[in-house]
Amino acid sequence: MDLFQKDFGGAGRPVVILHGLFGSSQNWAGTARRLGDTGRVLALDLRNHGDSPRAPEHTLAACVEDLEQWARAHTRVPFVLIGHSMGGLVAMGFALRHPELTSGVAVIDIAPRPYPADHVAEYRALRTDISACRSRAALDTLLATALPDARERQFMLTNAVRDAEGFRWRLDPAVLSANTVAADFAHVTGRYAGPSLLVACGKSSYVRPADHDLMRKYFPAVRVQTIPEADHWPHVTAAPRLEEILRAFLAMQ
Repeated sequence: MDLFQKDFGGAGRPVVILHGLFGSSQNWAGTARRLGDTGRVLALDLRNHGDSPRAPEHTLAACVEDLEQWARAHTRVPFVLIGHSMGGLVAMGFALRHPELTSGVAVIDIAPRPYPADHVAEYRALRTDISACRSRAALDTLLATALPDARERQFMLTNAVRDAEGFRWRLDPAVLSANTVAADFAHVTGRYAGPSLLVACGKSSYVRPADHDLMRKYFPAVRVQTIPEADHWPHVTAAPRLEEILRAFLAMQ
């Protein structure tokens, strides 16, 4: 599987950004551009997301293998990984399996543990027939009941694409609702001794205090930083502070 990539320019060591569930490289474009002076910044679409190929399987092992194939095809040097949420789980899994290809890993608001199945509202939205809509405004109105939060609704609507017959979803809810990326971490072993960073968000429940020690089990050199004002999307709600933290981490590599 050849993952889709967006190259945001810059020179030097590669810095690779991985998005979260329901996201794509598009969501991290602003951060990627602003980090362009720290190296060659690339953002990837994981399988079954964005413009990357689709597959019936969505597991941690499959996502890590996809990233290895991409790395060996597109870069011959170790790179820094920045992963958010599901992308953070993939980044950690990759670093543990391929330390020789990883020069550092920064994980944003996710811990190396299984998480319960969730996102009922998002999957309900993805199962909504949107083919009769003729505008983004009509889409927004149609999905308001399933997704009352306007920001979350706009995030999900980045996955609504228009073709000659109207709008359609580019995500498959059947495949993604059966994904096991988070659950698979229960079976991950190993340690990555290289530079690592965990960014926790104060208004999010994804990273608990007990997760700091769990992170050190896999990543003994990890530095933990918390952004009190950020929710689970710090690249939106606390972008300047997140970028400050990431820049400091990248400067150490």
